[in-house]
Amino acid sequence: MSLRASLASTGIRRDSLVTRQVAAESHIGISCAERSAAQAPASPSGVCGRRVVAAVAAAGTVLAVPRRVSFRRGLVVTAASAAEMSRAANDGDEVLVEYTGTLEDGTVFDSNLGGEPLTLTIGAGQVVPGFEKAVRGMRVGESKTVTLQPDEAYGQRNDQLVITFPANRVPKGLEQGMQIMLGGGGQKIPARVTAIKEDGSAVLDANPRLAGKVLTFKIKFMAFKEPPQRGLKMVGWQGKEVQVSGAISNSRVSQVFKNPQWPAAWPYKDSDFRRQDESDDSRFYDEPRFVAHIDDGAIGAIREFYSCQFAQAPQGEYSVLDICSSWISHYPQDLRAKRVAITGMVEKELAANKQATEYKPKNLNIDPTIPFGDNEFDFVTNVVSVDYLNKPRAIFKEMHRVLKPGGVAIMSFSNRCFGSKAIAMWVANMNDGPGHCQIVGNYFHFNPDGGWRDISSADISPNPGRSDPMWVVTAVKA
Repeated sequence: MSLRASLASTGIRRDSLVTRQVAAESHIGISCAERSAAQAPASPSGVCGRRVVAAVAAAGTVLAVPRRVSFRRGLVVTAASAAEMSRAANDGDEVLVEYTGTLEDGTVFDSNLGGEPLTLTIGAGQVVPGFEKAVRGMRVGESKTVTLQPDEAYGQRNDQLVITFPANRVPKGLEQGMQIMLGGGGQKIPARVTAIKEDGSAVLDANPRLAGKVLTFKIKFMAFKEPPQRGLKMVGWQGKEVQVSGAISNSRVSQVFKNPQWPAAWPYKDSDFRRQDESDDSRFYDEPRFVAHIDDGAIGAIREFYSCQFAQAPQGEYSVLDICSSWISHYPQDLRAKRVAITGMVEKELAANKQATEYKPKNLNIDPTIPFGDNEFDFVTNVVSVDYLNKPRAIFKEMHRVLKPGGVAIMSFSNRCFGSKAIAMWVANMNDGPGHCQIVGNYFHFNPDGGWRDISSADISPNPGRSDPMWVVTAVKA
């Protein structure tokens, strides 16, 4: 049995109650419970636990840290009608709830008080069974407190899910507390490193952190979820109006800059850009990863968004630059750009990008200078990487420099990241789509001062609650 750690991430995961099949670098073939916590089998003592052990025995390879998959939030909560006030939640209903979870000693292990409500579909198995059972039958405004035994929550602990790897199979750099993925092929199991022994062997635990614990939840039923309303007008290339049919107009994400509230001065301090792992990024990304970091629905959504934006420019004549790029840029398959330049950290990944006409390897966190000339591009794009930038002021000024006047910068992101490499203020709340839009909007607003206009946001999530969210902030070079 071999052991290899290709990625490591700690710090942004807290135990929570979501249950769903999640994707790491590919889908796990078992039901898992995860949010910002470790993913884990819903019933580790039963069949699912045996499948975990079997998968580890079959492959035993630490493949990747599970990317964050968590509660889907962001639609506006509206006042309930009289009919909704009397309606009881039943299977198939999408509902919004507020909750606080505590252990037997009163310690709070998770809460969304002061944040956005949790969205869940009754009967879909998205949360632990006891929580879903408690919400079923509730009405708008109703509150209740429930205590869940382990069998209604994360199940009992299973000693078979604690695995020791000998020192000669432990990769260099593996540390206690790391979140990793065990397995190979279609069987990938989340685990955490609980100990590195004196002899160099490593102890891994694939149990949920809350396995075997009695949990108490205070729950308030906030509302039935308002259906997403699609269609949003934005400003695009050379100030032209762009109709984005897939954008959710009643999402809070899409409303962030309707009446923008800009800070009087740059609002961030150096500590906001610190990362849990400040080691050389080149070591973290040393091996090419020919994987997608968002699911197919989110990829389709950003491709469609690009199609809307790129259609405003003369076909066959415009130029695009993708920064922090990889082997795919998520551009439309029928892209009709004259020039497609990309820059990123891993040369082998860049070389495999079939849409690129040219590439230049570059670590913008070391040197934020974009390796292209002034006023060269009609569009600058970035997908799910803005959260890793530790010098955004310089990089956004560089984006402005290389864009032609009237060109558009498009920054898109989700609620997934490698937590050890993302900046502190971003991972503070990975579900805060509106807050993350405001951060990116501030990057544009101040860098350079007065250099951007028509800063806008859009929620283009293809299937809220069932696929990865996809959020976009755009700006036009003044």
